[in-house]
Amino acid sequence: MPQPNDFLVKRNEKNAAASPATDAVFTFFGPTDVQDRWRFLVVREAGDDISLAPIQDAKFKVGLKAWRWKEREGGEPETYVVVKTKATRVDLRRAK
Repeated sequence: MPQPNDFLVKRNEKNAAASPATDAVFTFFGPTDVQDRWRFLVVREAGDDISLAPIQDAKFKVGLKAWRWKEREGGEPETYVVVKTKATRVDLRRAK
């Protein structure tokens, strides 16, 4: 016979096993010609394409360019172009 707390225990074990915080990848983007950077969660990255989870402090528009840094400070930026924006993600492509 199941105990009243069995459901809670199983649910907690399931959530603990799939912890996205340990596997999360972040990158830094900002407007071109400015050294300001914002940290974004990388949703998907394949070749020259990258998808980010949007944040409230930074707005992207299709066709505009943005700089990407690998680090929070220093380093040389790479130029990306915004390809598509949605409420759940921003898609960019490395400029050639």
